[in-house]
Amino acid sequence: MDEEKLIKKLEGIERPDLSSATHQRQLKLVLVGAQRSSWIGILLVTLPCLFILGVILKYGFGVGSHLFSALEEKMADIDRSFFRFVPPLLLVGGPLIALALNLLAVLHFRFDPFRRELQVTVKLRVINLLIAGICLLILATFFMYVLAENGAPFQLRR
Repeated sequence: MDEEKLIKKLEGIERPDLSSATHQRQLKLVLVGAQRSSWIGILLVTLPCLFILGVILKYGFGVGSHLFSALEEKMADIDRSFFRFVPPLLLVGGPLIALALNLLAVLHFRFDPFRRELQVTVKLRVINLLIAGICLLILATFFMYVLAENGAPFQLRR
C-alpha cells in the first residue's frame, strides 16, 4: 500500500468517542495509587502500633517505660481538656483511614448492568494487604479493649 493511500485511509477512519456510555462505565478514577496508599497507611498505623506495643510492654510484661508513662500522663491531661477527642481519633481514626485507602488500592469493582452482575477483582499487592491486616488487628484490639473495659453489652444478668 502506498504511503499516500494509507494516510487517506487513516484520515477517513472515525475517531473513537470516549464519551460513550460503555466507555464511561469502564473508566475508573484512581484516587490514590497502591504505593502511595501503602506509605500513607504506614504513617497512619505507626502511632497506634507504638501505643499498643507500649501497653503490652508495661501491663503485659511489667517492663516500665518512662516514655510510655509520659505519653500516658499526657493523654490523661488531654482527656480533661477540650481536645479529648484527639487521642481516640488518632488511635482509631488513623487505622480506619489506612484500611480504607489500602482496600481501595487492592479491590476493584465493576458493575455490568446488562448481566446484572458485580465483578470484584482483588489485586495481590502484598504490602497493601499486609497494612490492611495490621489495621484490622489494631481495630480489633481496641474493640476488644472497649468490650472488656465496659463489660460485654450482650452479657445476661441474673
